[in-house]
Order: sequence, then C-alpha cells, then structure tokens
Amino acid sequence: MGPAERLEALHGARRGDAQALGKLLDSFRPYVRMIVRGQQDPRLQGRLDESDFVQDALLEAHRSFVSFRGNTVAELAAWLRQIVVRTAGHTIRGFAGTAKRNLDCECPGGDALDGLAISPAESPSDQAIRHEEAASLAEALSLLPDDMQQVLLGRHLDGLSHAELARALGRSETAVRMLYLRALRRLRELYRP
Repeated sequence: MGPAERLEALHGARRGDAQALGKLLDSFRPYVRMIVRGQQDPRLQGRLDESDFVQDALLEAHRSFVSFRGNTVAELAAWLRQIVVRTAGHTIRGFAGTAKRNLDCECPGGDALDGLAISPAESPSDQAIRHEEAASLAEALSLLPDDMQQVLLGRHLDGLSHAELARALGRSETAVRMLYLRALRRLRELYRP
C-alpha cells in the first residue's frame, strides 16, 4: 500500500470503516515486525514467537484506534510505535513474571526496552517523519527474501558481525558478506525515501 492509499485508508478508518482500518494496520505489519525485533529480550529467544508480538500489537492498535487523535500517516506510525513498545513490554514482563525459572540466570542481558528514549531535541513532527520513513523502509525490507532480511537485520538491528551471522545462518563468512552486499543493493532499489 502506497502513501496515498494509506492516507485514504486512514481517512476511511477515522470515519469508522473497519475494513479500511484493517487494511491500514495490516500495511504496517512489516514496520511493526521491525520494531518487535528490536524489542525482543534475548533471554526469551525461542520461547516467544515474533508473530505473536506482532499480532498482539496490531490487535491492541485496532482496539485502541478510537483514541488515536492524529490526522496523518506519520502521526499514525508514531502512535503505532508507542503501542508496539508498550505491548511488547507488557508481554515480556508478563512472561518473565510467570516464568518458572529466573530469566536473568539463563543469559546476561539488559532490559529489552533499553535505548528506546526519543531525543528531547527532536520535534514531534521530526519524530513523526522518522517513524513514517521507518515504516516505508520496513515495507521495502519485507519484500526481500528471508535470508537477505536476516542478514540486514542481523547486521543493523542486532549488531552482529559477519562471522556471527555466518555461524547463525550456517554459511561461510564470504557468502554472508556477498549476501549482505546483494541485500543492500536490492534494498536501495526498493526503498525510495
């Protein structure tokens, strides 16, 4: 869904069109997935499914849409990010609070919500634009094959080295480096800010 279609769907959703709201929120699925990947606590890796986080966040956004006061797609992206962060935090805390084992003993790690503070020097309109650009980037990223997505997200979101990615993907480091370069090239073709 392009920017004009998103804006039209937003206007429809504001008028109470549930189908428009569903399509609008679904168009943000790649953006939500990218935010969720940044929120996941490594201590819960393999125990909580990323798709569950995405679905929970989109369901909460659907339920809470009546409280959305913005009028632009950029404002919606910023509002949606807040919901995703809050929903992921509740899920992680809920799971950690009911877990039979102490998660801190399983693997060292900081709070899953570290690094989420928005710069106070950034204006609300700058934040909204940044969120809209992130949504567009996430949409372009979702069009790439899975292995290219894994390499790009591993390098830029998780901060993994080529060697670490090679081990995780079961490939040689040279193959991962080439895949990374092809993925970047392809992403540049797909993403036009």
